[in-house]
Amino acid sequence: MAGREITLKNCRYVVRDHKVIEENIDILIEGRYIVDIGRGLGGGDEIDCREAIVLPGIVNAHTHAAMWIFRGLFDRGELHEWLKNVNKAEEKLTPRIVYLASKIAMLEMLSNGITAFVDMYYFPEETLKAVKETGIRAALGPVLTDEVVEEGESEKLVKSFIEKTKGFSRIKTVVNVRSLYSVSPETIREASKLTQKYDLDIHMHVSETRREIYLCKKRTGLFPVEYLNSLGVLNKRFILAHLGWVTSWELSLIKDKNASIVHCPASDMKLATAGFFPLRESLDFGINVGLGTDGAASNNSLDMFREMKVAVLLQRNNYWRTDIGERDVFRMAIENGYRILNIKGGVIEKNNVADLVLLDVKDLNLNPLSRRNVLSNIVYSANGNNVIATFVGGEIVYHREQKEAIYHSITDTLEEIQECINEIA
Repeated sequence: MAGREITLKNCRYVVRDHKVIEENIDILIEGRYIVDIGRGLGGGDEIDCREAIVLPGIVNAHTHAAMWIFRGLFDRGELHEWLKNVNKAEEKLTPRIVYLASKIAMLEMLSNGITAFVDMYYFPEETLKAVKETGIRAALGPVLTDEVVEEGESEKLVKSFIEKTKGFSRIKTVVNVRSLYSVSPETIREASKLTQKYDLDIHMHVSETRREIYLCKKRTGLFPVEYLNSLGVLNKRFILAHLGWVTSWELSLIKDKNASIVHCPASDMKLATAGFFPLRESLDFGINVGLGTDGAASNNSLDMFREMKVAVLLQRNNYWRTDIGERDVFRMAIENGYRILNIKGGVIEKNNVADLVLLDVKDLNLNPLSRRNVLSNIVYSANGNNVIATFVGGEIVYHREQKEAIYHSITDTLEEIQECINEIA
């Protein structure tokens, strides 16, 4: 565990998890890990945190980083109409543009306190390159299609990607499948087989719209999660994104198989998917539920503070109840996100990864501030602009003082991306 030492001194508030908040304590980091929490600690580089709230890193558990390029271009149309327009635009994307857009999306996420994300998109090797350069954590990998499977290239594709991640503890390979309606059952089974063989997760959009439910039921006689279970692929390594039209008995299947769900409330509402995810029921079942922004093309934000707030408001509005609150969504965005990644983090405690976010207590939107309302202010009032610094594995990968320098460093990149956008538009 030896490595560079950093002490965060006199932290005004440390939000250790969704229940425990402490005041005026120190956090000692050694290498990539937290090694002690308490008063009177010291060692290595000391950072004065008297004006900071420290919380664990935030996980964006479902996104499409490179779709940053489409922000604000496709703001009308329900999901399937929207997809037609986006898919047409995606034909103009090149590997280089995916790399550039992904990298800027990661810089934005880091500036918003996001320490890790789960990604699904074309040219994943280009996104991987950007992950290596920015210092963020990521779970990403190839998208399996019928064509890839029919040509017998799926295992080669997955093995090649795994090789490219070797030596990077921050990066995990996942096998992506876009949706039930985009591939054959053989492709889904092949994806599952590869995840079992190489000990990987499978990541898929499921039960996102009423149309998807109708088509699945008509074709198979089953609802989507039932269908996945019938194929023998539903298991603890399955990450199901959206689930706005899931049934109660499907939730039972998800719990029995220990799969995880990712809720994307802002994107779901913006794309008029009409259903809404039954969060209270899922949590009561004991299912691990994470939170994601989806892509910037459909959100349009990559700010998980906003997403936490929206998640609470959507549930309260639709249920006419207030039993979903700040503790639930904070846990989803942080602790449950690290569970999805299978990383010992998401809670500030000894031997956990030192993925941390510092918020500025001087920012007016975080005040008045006390131990009693600090968690409430984080969920209902904070945004990415409150982030002072973001740590990943004990390294400062973003600091507010760098913001202007970051912008100037990507000026040429923005011009190149704008040329691509002009072609799309």
